[in-house]
Amino acid sequence: MYEPWTDGWRELCLQALCELEPERRMALLNRMRGILRKETHQFGPLWVDLANAEVKRNGNLVSLRNLEFRLLRYLIERADTLVSREELLRSVWSYDTTASTRTVDMHIHNLRQKLEENPSRPQLIITAKGEGYKFRAA
Repeated sequence: MYEPWTDGWRELCLQALCELEPERRMALLNRMRGILRKETHQFGPLWVDLANAEVKRNGNLVSLRNLEFRLLRYLIERADTLVSREELLRSVWSYDTTASTRTVDMHIHNLRQKLEENPSRPQLIITAKGEGYKFRAA
């Protein structure tokens, strides 16, 4: 999903390796961090600005609750990777328990209603039965 290995990225790496002054080296590392942490993403008709917590679908603003946006962000940051319900409960909800809950399922359902063209046939947030969810970036 991310394309950090651009000519700009390589150039910054070389500059950081050669830079002797600590302050200038840190400035270069911060610029590199900016390349790695891409803030806006386009997934077909869906546009997500992680920095400003803004989501648009077909150019129209989508209203997400704070927790829905945190869940979406977590999935996008792990795009094309299977994420278990337990991991989502720990990381997004800060639950420290193995209790069975439908919380994740309900929030995924709500996200699909708001983001998917056809929520009954999701193309973005895919379910792996018994395992968890995967955000499809491609």
